[in-house]
Amino acid sequence: MATYYSQEYPLGSASASGNNLTVDLMLKEPTRINAYLSDIALKGYFAERIFANGGGVSGGSLVYTQLTSNDLFPNRGGQKVAPGAEFPEVTFDRPEPKTAQVEKFGGKFRVTDEAKDRNDLSQIQSEGIKLGNDVQRWLHARALVELEASIAAVGSPLQITGTSWADATALTISTENKAALPAADLAEIRKRGLVNELGSDYNLLVINPQEFANLSIIYGNAEAWLQAQGFSVAVSNAVAAGTAYAVQEGTVGQVRYEQPLKTVTYRDDSTESTIVQTSIRPVFCVTNPYNALKISGLAA
Repeated sequence: MATYYSQEYPLGSASASGNNLTVDLMLKEPTRINAYLSDIALKGYFAERIFANGGGVSGGSLVYTQLTSNDLFPNRGGQKVAPGAEFPEVTFDRPEPKTAQVEKFGGKFRVTDEAKDRNDLSQIQSEGIKLGNDVQRWLHARALVELEASIAAVGSPLQITGTSWADATALTISTENKAALPAADLAEIRKRGLVNELGSDYNLLVINPQEFANLSIIYGNAEAWLQAQGFSVAVSNAVAAGTAYAVQEGTVGQVRYEQPLKTVTYRDDSTESTIVQTSIRPVFCVTNPYNALKISGLAA
């Protein structure tokens, strides 16, 4: 019979007590393997910095509404009101509800009886690292697919053609051409927040390691420099080189989990091994696309 375990939180917080950790114990108590995979998947996890964790979802889908340009202001706005006069009623467009479908992702690996009998933890460790990394990579890919689709649907108001940060590495900070430096792109990001008139405060930059390296060449401590400009940073290969996303952290949409990360173990006597199987069932939705911008051309 499979032994089931479901984390209280989507990817969980890893913890294991006691000093006598054995392969047999981990296979009998997959909570420990789940916690190990959670620790791996949570390292550098940025999806919940873009999408707020909205909790659970039932029925296999999530119904939500998405802000559009018609929702920025009322169709019929307020008016000057004379003393004693009736206030005008403001009217709004009601966005059409959208539906996002839950998706399932998972994988499994086997631990041989030989590894269990010899207390060889390397199989669980090496395969667990790969599976935990794979879970994170898939979640990041799903998050960026939803983000990309919402930005493309709105179009140019959420798209910026940036300067070449690669070319800027050959310049000096004192160059007369200030518009050729990455700081010019951050200025454009802040301007877009004001132009959109939604109060968007873009404070998180999600970038590829190449762009982070270029910022480090130009400004020294890239993370400290970005922090001084009002941005925190997430660095990941999930973001295409030459591309960055500026978001207002945790306000672009929601991610909900019909099933948090779960790990089960079960016997396969035909191969004298124990199967370790892990899965997760999330759903992503963008409710405010105006709280995200895409910057491209950074590697040109």
